[in-house]
Order: sequence, then structure tokens, then C-alpha cells
Amino acid sequence: MRTLLIILVAFVGITSTLIGMLLIAYPVVSAYGLWMDFLHPAFDKNFTLPGVMFIITGGVNLNALLSCSQRSRTQYSWSLIGSICMMAWVVTHSILLQAMPWLYLTYLSCCLLILLLSLQLKGKWAV
Repeated sequence: MRTLLIILVAFVGITSTLIGMLLIAYPVVSAYGLWMDFLHPAFDKNFTLPGVMFIITGGVNLNALLSCSQRSRTQYSWSLIGSICMMAWVVTHSILLQAMPWLYLTYLSCCLLILLLSLQLKGKWAV
């Protein structure tokens, strides 16, 4: 189970950090295949805030990955924090966009698995 947790945390951390950097570096709506009203009125066609939030949540998950790979005492706490942060950001962004893209569903399912695995491995939730 620990190996699955590391794989999921790595996936969420690396991809969300890269997506955040891409959104900041290349903020053109048409490049992502979206129509021009996609972000209206949420971000006024500006990807800076979503990009920064993806980088922050990705950074927390990368910190969790580092803790898990070093078998730190706080490894499961970091993965819990990372999954909760990512789920909160995805839900908030989906509410603002009034849409749920497939990528967000992927992140939500991965973060839910991270949350459950972290609780199980931490010993706070045992079946």
C-alpha cells in the first residue's frame, strides 16, 4: 500500500506543478482548446492565480513525496495535507468555473485514494 501511496503522491505532485508552470508561462486560452468564455467571470482570462495554486498544491505533494521516500515520521501527515489541499483547490476551481473537467475528476479520485491510504497507513482508520 505504501508503494501505491508514493506513486499517487508523485503523480499528483509532479503533474500539478507542471500544469501550474504551464498555465503561468503560456496563458493563452486557445492553446488549451477552450472556448473564450470558459473562464468568464471566474478569472477574466488570466491563468496566474490557478497556476500559482496548482504550483502550491503540487509543492505540498512533492514535499509529501520527499517525506515518504525518506521514511520520515511525518510522511503520512504530509500526504494527508497534500491530498486535502488538492481536493479543496479542485472543488473551489470547479465551482468557480461551473464545470468539472476530466482532469479534475482524475485529481479528485487520486487524492481520495491518497487520503484513504494515508489514514490507513497512519493507523487512524483501520478496517
